[in-house]
Amino acid sequence: MLKAKLITALLFFTALSYSQEMDLKALKLALAQRAIVVEENNNMVEYDLDGVHIYLVTDESANRMRLMAGVIEQAKLKEEDLVVLMEANFDRALDAKYALSNNVLWSVFAHPLRELEKEQAIDALYQVKNLVKNYGGTYTSTDFVFGGNDNE
Repeated sequence: MLKAKLITALLFFTALSYSQEMDLKALKLALAQRAIVVEENNNMVEYDLDGVHIYLVTDESANRMRLMAGVIEQAKLKEEDLVVLMEANFDRALDAKYALSNNVLWSVFAHPLRELEKEQAIDALYQVKNLVKNYGGTYTSTDFVFGGNDNE
């Protein structure tokens, strides 16, 4: 029994030692395999994924990254839209969320950069795109809905 636990622990720590921390170069490469690079400028990259312009903004010294895409001008939102968006953030938006900044409604995914896995980054890219595409409809980032939907 002790031998099995030691082997399990050894395998776990060996796997950890081989895991590679994400950096800007690796993240840009992973996303460029799925989306078209439109423009690149220092810590910002603009991608096109199925007609949605998604921006990658990173700060390696702060260990942060953000994927974001504009959805609609804030002035076009109605008060009741804000309630729907907040409900969607709770159960339908999953890892990407709706957020307001600079008079724009955004689809946003934020995460610590080094801890981000390649698969998470690719999934986040699609979730950000889906929130833009599904605005005004299902407001979902994936096919999965977490918890209860207040609108049903």
